[in-house]
Amino acid sequence: MKLDPQRWLLQPRSLRFELLWSVNLILGIGLLAFLAFLYHHELRRRLQDHYQSLHAEAAALADGVQELRGQGWPEVQEYINASRQLMQSVAGSPNHYIAVRMGHVVLQSGRAGAEPGSFYAVVRRAAVTPSHQVMVGRRRVMVAAEKLGHVRLYVGEDVAGVQQRIRNQILLWLAVIAVLGLVLTAVISLVLIRLVTRPLQQLVAAVRHIGQGHLEADIPNIRSSQEMAFLAAAIHNMSTALAEGRRQDQQRIEKARRIQQHLQPPVPDGVARIAVGYRPAAVVGGDYFDFQLLSEGVILACVADVSGHGVPAAMGAAMLKTLFLAATAESTDPGQVLTRMNTTFTQVALEEDFASIIVVKLAPHRHTLEYASAGHETCYLLRATGQVEALHSTGGLMGLTALAQWQSRTLSMTGPDRVVLLTDGLSEAMSPEGRLFGRQQVLDLLTAKCQAPLDAVAEGLMAAAEVWCKGRLHRDDITVLAIAMA
Repeated sequence: MKLDPQRWLLQPRSLRFELLWSVNLILGIGLLAFLAFLYHHELRRRLQDHYQSLHAEAAALADGVQELRGQGWPEVQEYINASRQLMQSVAGSPNHYIAVRMGHVVLQSGRAGAEPGSFYAVVRRAAVTPSHQVMVGRRRVMVAAEKLGHVRLYVGEDVAGVQQRIRNQILLWLAVIAVLGLVLTAVISLVLIRLVTRPLQQLVAAVRHIGQGHLEADIPNIRSSQEMAFLAAAIHNMSTALAEGRRQDQQRIEKARRIQQHLQPPVPDGVARIAVGYRPAAVVGGDYFDFQLLSEGVILACVADVSGHGVPAAMGAAMLKTLFLAATAESTDPGQVLTRMNTTFTQVALEEDFASIIVVKLAPHRHTLEYASAGHETCYLLRATGQVEALHSTGGLMGLTALAQWQSRTLSMTGPDRVVLLTDGLSEAMSPEGRLFGRQQVLDLLTAKCQAPLDAVAEGLMAAAEVWCKGRLHRDDITVLAIAMA
């Protein structure tokens, strides 16, 4: 797998990484800046100390030369040569120079890269410069001077050699400081991990657990700081409140489910003319069905689909139950029932609420089917001959306008004929591949089950939808109400 550097830089990283990276970067930069400052400061200080050492050496040699002056130049030359060898062996200075002027005579010890006279002129100029340094050939030489009577003595040493010895000592010292700084950085990182990042990771894990629905998450008891303790307590209180809220919501939803079940009329024992299939998308749904057994074997039934899902839709379905009972108490004509229900529905429902509903009336003694449909899903009349007729909508949705009216349509029926009322949740059932069940499959199944028992019609449609969805949750409620003429 190829790593995209730009994507890695843009994606968010953990707070632990950011915190440790920031702290260690700041400490690292601070340590490097401190070491650089300390190095240059110490180098300048030690060079100054070395100059003082050269000056003290020049003063001591000047005393010796003054005493040996009367013995002649060879004695003085031997003296400065011996002094140079002593400095090389004791101080470790291989490039050590000594120049002496006594009157017009210049003596020199060491390889300065120049004739005695010219070297003396160079070091003489260096002695009066602020840096006390001068270039001799390709070498930079530090010079200290001392005057005693008629004797002028100059002691010089290569700056490169001096710097190298001082640099080695400083670098060794700085290495020790760097190791101590790294140890200190590691200790600070461990403290941050213990006090900040580890408790924060525990809290993040707890919040992630809560976000996955486990509201009774075990919140760690964090005491690393007041802020972390407050945050842990706040998350614990939030988790407890959410768990209590979910428990109360579940109680309310369960009560709503029981109320909705109570609103659905049970099929009386001994009545084989009615079969029901119902499956809400949630615990409660917006589909509503009802039927009434009237005199002379007449059945007045309805199936409705309220906009929305869940508890709000279930409340609308409960409202339709009340409206249906009130309307059928005044008339059993399907068109008038819808008109009366719509008048009240538009008064009490919200502007965005609407419903589709079909009302049918089966009269065996007249061999007729009367129906009216307010924008409802296509329902079907199953003829005993094997033909299937569609019951299309006869008007707009309920709840759009209080002035809407519906007229009933009447169809003739024979004894074995059946009517199947359903909601659009069946035709809109979706497979995992995203394909709809469709009205054509509904029609094909009904055609194939025209002669099947009434229960097999309702159960067959519901089972076919389950197979089509392959165990996935339904997006909408599904209701099937099958009624036989006789």
